[in-house]
Amino acid sequence: MSRPWPLFGAGVVAAAGTAGLIVAAVPTSPAATPHRAGRVSVSDAYVRATLKGAKEAVAYFTVDNTTSRPDRIVGVATGAGLTAMLHGPGMRPLRQAPVVPAHGALSLHTGGTHLMIGRLFGPLEAGQVVNIEVDFARAGAIDVVAKVIPYGAPPPGSGGSGS
Repeated sequence: MSRPWPLFGAGVVAAAGTAGLIVAAVPTSPAATPHRAGRVSVSDAYVRATLKGAKEAVAYFTVDNTTSRPDRIVGVATGAGLTAMLHGPGMRPLRQAPVVPAHGALSLHTGGTHLMIGRLFGPLEAGQVVNIEVDFARAGAIDVVAKVIPYGAPPPGSGGSGS
C-alpha cells in the first residue's frame, strides 16, 4: 500500500526532531539563500512570525528549474515543528507532489501553495531563521534558510504589499 507523499515529510521531521533547525538571529552568508543543487534552486524563502500561542506557522519560497526535465517536490522537513506539509489553496494538504516545470518555476505564496509547519516546538519570532529541507525527485535534497519576518509584514521583494 502506498502512502500519500506528504507523510514522507512528516516522517523526516519526526526523525530530525529538534536537531537545531531553528536558529535565533544567526547571520547567514549571502550564499545560504538561494541554494543551488544542479540546476534546480530554491530562493526567497521566508516564514511568518507566529502570534502568541500559535501551534502552526506558514513558509513560502520559490523553486526555479532551469533543466529540460520537470521535477517534483516529494518531501519537506524542518525542525521548527513536528510536521511539515505542503498545502494548496483553502488550507488543504496536497494529494499529489507539486511539479516544477522544465525551464519554469513554482512559487509558494499567500492564497496558493504554501508550507504548513505544524505542532511548533516554540514561537517563531522575527529575526530568527528556520532551516527547511526541500526534497526533489530528480534534484535531491536542497537545504534552505528561511528568514522569519514579522506577521503582516510585506514578503521580501514584494515592493511593500503585506500578506
